[in-house]
Amino acid sequence: MEKECVGWGRWQARIAALLALPVLLTGMYGTNYVFLAARTPHRCHIPECEDNSTLVGPVGAEAWAPTWAPWALAEDSPECHRRAARGGECAAHAFDNDTRLECDDFVYQHHSSIMAEFGLACQEWKRTLVGTIHNVGMLVSLPIMGYVSDKWGRRAALVTSGAGAGVLGLCKSFAGSYPAYLAAEFLETVLGASVYPAAFVLMIEWLGVEHRILASLLLGVPLAAGAASLALLDYVAGYWRTWARFAYPPSFLLLLYPWLLPESIRWLVAGGRLPEAVRVIKQAAKANRVSVPEDALDKMLAKDQVTTKVEAIVEEESLFTAFVKYGALRRRLLVCFCWWASAVFVFYGLAVRAHALAGSAHANYALLAAAELPALLLNTLLLDRVGRRPLLTAALLLTAVALIAIPCLPEDESVAGTALFLAGKMGATMTLNALYVYTAELFPTRARQRLLAACSTCGRLGAILAPQTPLLAAYGAWVPTTLLGALPLASAALTRLVPDTLGRRLPDSFADLDNSAATTDTDIP
Repeated sequence: MEKECVGWGRWQARIAALLALPVLLTGMYGTNYVFLAARTPHRCHIPECEDNSTLVGPVGAEAWAPTWAPWALAEDSPECHRRAARGGECAAHAFDNDTRLECDDFVYQHHSSIMAEFGLACQEWKRTLVGTIHNVGMLVSLPIMGYVSDKWGRRAALVTSGAGAGVLGLCKSFAGSYPAYLAAEFLETVLGASVYPAAFVLMIEWLGVEHRILASLLLGVPLAAGAASLALLDYVAGYWRTWARFAYPPSFLLLLYPWLLPESIRWLVAGGRLPEAVRVIKQAAKANRVSVPEDALDKMLAKDQVTTKVEAIVEEESLFTAFVKYGALRRRLLVCFCWWASAVFVFYGLAVRAHALAGSAHANYALLAAAELPALLLNTLLLDRVGRRPLLTAALLLTAVALIAIPCLPEDESVAGTALFLAGKMGATMTLNALYVYTAELFPTRARQRLLAACSTCGRLGAILAPQTPLLAAYGAWVPTTLLGALPLASAALTRLVPDTLGRRLPDSFADLDNSAATTDTDIP
């Protein structure tokens, strides 16, 4: 029954086309804090030398770097400190070179991000906190929307997550204060962060587990396009509220998806909704121009339903016991936790660091998004040829070498630095994409989905910390990039602790892990 409908055909092509919109939008929303909370050049406002007009809007080149700046602004910290004024005159002799004061007000070069609007100058931690709050919302989203997906369906989770993100994102554009913006950012992500997982599960359940690599490619392309659209729209809009009011309304189109997007057969069967499952299977078979035997359909669906429920009961009863009992399971799980935390930290850390590259921040971010496309294509071509472990190791080493080499370049080598940064992003994308496939194959069928979700949750912890990497630049400009390179280097060493899964029979039970370990693994206590 499933073989006739699961696989690639016109029906699956239609599903992939429908999923492209929500995935593209989540690619646009996923790191919007990179631009909406971008660092804005600023300096102290000097009331002795300028009026209040420079406080309320963008300033020209002459007002941004005035002739009086050398004697009024602190030479080592013009962004946050000024020299003390002896009187109301704007002249060199009227300022005390030996006394440095913190600024009372600030002049911003432009007002495109929330930094100027909410007065976040010289409070870098408040600016980076936006990204951290965003990613905390992603962590909270996983169990909530996972429950929605299992209880009410993959399609319901997708529509709720995507349309909910649109509503909260639009509300965010009206935020009148920094705390209100943080609250909207958090709630938007709690709802919206599960679009991609819901789409990926739905695509897999219509393609078949053996087509995971194809599903990653089909959804990875619109995800990268969405990230590039984020930079393009921010460049065109020029103001964070305008960006939000253009970016979020398209998500309301997802409210049409209950009538356009078919539900997963597997979920319908597991939920006992057999008549609906039969109807959807017949639609898929007709679209793919294959025949489904009418007399065997109900019997096969009932059998699948019973099997699914029995496997769920066995999984629920044995997972904790298996973790205590089997050393190979513990080792694989701990290695995967390290992989995911490191890979997600580096992936999002590179997105945050795009503003540190020479040249246009918008062009650099679009290039970073474009670097994901060859990474996805390489994974699609090579994962089933060279193996999971060799490709993952190579991707990790590419990321490490490229990023560690950047601080070693001369300061004027901006082109070479950008090229290495893009190579690092390409390696990071290959790593994360390969982990979805490799991690799932390392664990037994009975607990594969839950353990993959546990590893992904661990990765979210890396995402929470990633927006804070700019703060490390206070200890040296080389520190953030070197850290982002050192983590994949350590992860590459861990690949020797687990076997490659290419061409091997996937484990069905926990005992299979230790059986295969007899030839490929070494037990740990």
